[in-house]
Amino acid sequence: MANPNSWQHSNYAVYGITVLFFALSLWGITRHELWLDEAHHYLLARDSSSLSNLFTNTRYEGHPIGWNLILYWITRVSINPIWMQVFHISIMTLTVGIFLKKAPFSWIFKLLFIFGYFMFYEYNILSRNYNLGILFVFLACSLYHQRTVKFIGIAILLGLASNSHAIFLILAGTLMAMITLERLATKELRISKSTWIGIIIFGILALVSLLQILPPTDNSFFDQGEHISFLEKIPKSISPFFKGIFIMPDITIHSFWNSHILVNYSKPIAGIIAIGSLSIPYFLFYKNRSLVIYMYVGIILTGLFFYITLLNAARYYGILYLFLITALWMETSVTSKNDIHAFAKSSLGDSRTKRERSGKAKKIVFPLSENITKKIRPLLIYSILGLHFIAGMYAFTMDISRPFTTAKQTAQYLKENKLQDKIVATKACNGTALSAYIGKQVFFTKTESFESYCTFNRPSLLFKQGTDVTIASIKQLLKTNEESIIFITHEPFFDDTQNKTWLVDNDAIRITSLVQFEGSIINKGNHYVYEISTN
Repeated sequence: MANPNSWQHSNYAVYGITVLFFALSLWGITRHELWLDEAHHYLLARDSSSLSNLFTNTRYEGHPIGWNLILYWITRVSINPIWMQVFHISIMTLTVGIFLKKAPFSWIFKLLFIFGYFMFYEYNILSRNYNLGILFVFLACSLYHQRTVKFIGIAILLGLASNSHAIFLILAGTLMAMITLERLATKELRISKSTWIGIIIFGILALVSLLQILPPTDNSFFDQGEHISFLEKIPKSISPFFKGIFIMPDITIHSFWNSHILVNYSKPIAGIIAIGSLSIPYFLFYKNRSLVIYMYVGIILTGLFFYITLLNAARYYGILYLFLITALWMETSVTSKNDIHAFAKSSLGDSRTKRERSGKAKKIVFPLSENITKKIRPLLIYSILGLHFIAGMYAFTMDISRPFTTAKQTAQYLKENKLQDKIVATKACNGTALSAYIGKQVFFTKTESFESYCTFNRPSLLFKQGTDVTIASIKQLLKTNEESIIFITHEPFFDDTQNKTWLVDNDAIRITSLVQFEGSIINKGNHYVYEISTN
């Protein structure tokens, strides 16, 4: 991809681009409104009274506690969620600086990558736990060319990466397995103390992650997919590589986030291309057996992840894009003098090194034309990077110009009209982002209790609640001598084209439409504000 000896030729360029990345990211988060998942983890930390309470509250999350633990300490300083966002882009900025400094790619490659969809937008502007995993994986990749002497360090970094998110347990585990197998194939390294120390350290950290990811038996997360057939699950397992590599938000619709223009245009055509795209790893790495195995093991394991969880969002597909980037990183990395001897003796080593040792070329199962691959390979790689760059710029621009959700606008309205001190009620988790901005818990009519984040052991939160049940819950709340409450939904509660005030429940309840905030980028991100009082 580039002359590896020129990686670090310009510290000024590294610092300058890193500062630019942070400045644009800072601008982005000041214009970005939190959505449910971002606010959910922040509120887990904010509303946990102690560290032990935090551990209790996160038991149904299906995530390692690392990100929530960081947010716990941030919320001890301030409950303003902007500090979570600033910390989040700071981590990504550090990651970008490491990539610019250490990755063995051309400057064009680096710029297209860091300002691409996942690095610049999805894992940067949206505050979640993914960028911790990227940070540690990239640090591990920066040591790859010294993997013989720094195996323990790589094991620690990959173990930490596995504790950021379930999908990074897959990436870190696959990368660790590849490096370990390469090491075990060399007798001198197989019997060394550092090999087994590294394996044990990673094994312990991976086990810690797995124990946190596996939810209690009464978790309600999987109830959503219990009626989906085997044949319906297959496309969800095959398509993620295509969706992660060829990121194409549907620019023809307002709610572009997590959409794919080709899938929306024609699912059969998208399916055919998705199946064909599975040949890309072999085309790119067919000369390096270990990287081919690395890519396809990653595809299979993530496919299994999607089959089990039925999750469907760009942020999950991004892990396969990171598989591709890390494979290119390892392929291009220079082998240091300390590693050459061990690398040459490895059965998983580069085919050119083995050819030099034995005088025989490694047999390629499906050989490809050198003339074709030399021309098409860089074109394919840079086309993928360019597609991600365009998608990243589009998503960033839309997020700045449109509300991601209208939660911040709604909170501002409540404060300006001195309504924030009233009880604020929502049906359930649709009030999570709002709770983060108004700095207090809201009343969930589904559970008839004051809450902020979702607890995934209650199937009732997954189903719609009828108007009559909602009114009954609010009526019960008003019996506590409240003069009125503020009720907020993500869709109109009544047909407000006819009236602004309704008398319901035998005229005992008066509902007045106050304001509505629409135009959210995401579905269910609008807010409709009502005041409800006894008549």
